[in-house]
Amino acid sequence: MRFTGIGIDKFLRVAGVLIILGLIVEIISLLRVHPLMFALFAFVGVSLIGLGILVYLASLVFAAGTPQKVDSPR
Repeated sequence: MRFTGIGIDKFLRVAGVLIILGLIVEIISLLRVHPLMFALFAFVGVSLIGLGILVYLASLVFAAGTPQKVDSPR
C-alpha cells in the first residue's frame, strides 16, 4: 500500500510536530502540582508523543518513494 503524492517529508514533518506538541504539553503540566496536571501529562502528552512515533514508523513503511533502477550485471 503506497500513498501516492505524499512523500516521506510530509510524514516526518507531521511526526515532528506531534512530538513537539506532546513535549510542550508535558512541560506545561510539570509547572503546577495538581491531579489534573498529572492527567494532562499522562493522557494528552504521552498520547501525542505516541502518535508522533506511530506516524514516524508509518512513514518508514508507507511513504511513496521514487522507484530506483536496478542495473543488471552485464
